Amino acid sequence: MIATMLYLLVIVCTQLGLGCCSTWSEWWTYEGISGPDFWGLVNPEWNMCSKGKKQSPINIDPRTLLYDPSIKHLHVDKHRINGLLMNTGHDVRIVLDDPSPHLINISGGPLVYQYRICEIMFHFGSKDSVGSEHTIDGESFPAEIQIMGYNTDLYGNLTQATYSTNGLAIIGILTQIGSQPNSEFEIIAEELKQVRYKGDQVRIRHLSVHGLLPETQDYLTYEGSLTQPGCHETVSWVIMNKPMYISNEHMTILRDIMQGDSTNPKVPMENNGRPTCPVNTRPIRTNINFPTPSKGCSMEKKFYYQANMWGQS
Repeated sequence: MIATMLYLLVIVCTQLGLGCCSTWSEWWTYEGISGPDFWGLVNPEWNMCSKGKKQSPINIDPRTLLYDPSIKHLHVDKHRINGLLMNTGHDVRIVLDDPSPHLINISGGPLVYQYRICEIMFHFGSKDSVGSEHTIDGESFPAEIQIMGYNTDLYGNLTQATYSTNGLAIIGILTQIGSQPNSEFEIIAEELKQVRYKGDQVRIRHLSVHGLLPETQDYLTYEGSLTQPGCHETVSWVIMNKPMYISNEHMTILRDIMQGDSTNPKVPMENNGRPTCPVNTRPIRTNINFPTPSKGCSMEKKFYYQANMWGQS
């Protein structure tokens, strides 16, 4: 069966003008025979997508979180930056200017090293019940914003860090629909209509990456991978414990973005997320010091995603 699927894949690649899929970055998608189930089968450089034991994203089970008093507050520099908002065909992302008058770094928290922020990626769904790559207790969210930095203490550039131990750090921010959307996201939303088609790009100016973060110092952290090929297991993930709010109007604009260019729009980009992967034996740590009533540990008062999900205060 797999052999038949791979044969069909070669035919598809040929029809796309990719020869024997030499241009891998143009081939993969989030569904079908070019989707996540096959990323690790067709390109040896992507074998971690199939064989890796520390793959991302994951479902976060609140009942398995481990409180770690040694991890501290996370720090993200507050300088405003400029960058390029672009449609890659797989996602919408902002690539920060490099060189830039101000370098924006992630440090502290569970991180031993300093990570320079280089990209911000957006994953989103076709409806409010799907969209985020990470899930909480099996529940998905309308979108997930991922702020990625590379380790400048050990590595000279993003490419080198991607393949190397402790190379990357990604802050994951899950979103909810709200009447008071994040003001920094509104700066991005104003330009989203300019990147409806693959290859479109537009300048983003005076954006505060720090301002995209929800107002909390609580987070969850684990060791994982990139969620796109080649799924390198070099990522320290930090998932913030409160959502960022965006409006229904912003979600509509995201859902109007297409996978193809203006001459061949293909289908909407929505649902551009990898399914969750097995946690295996990895610990998921948190700096949330849970209440400990006599009947045992409880997260109800502190676990904000769960509280928001069920409409609790």
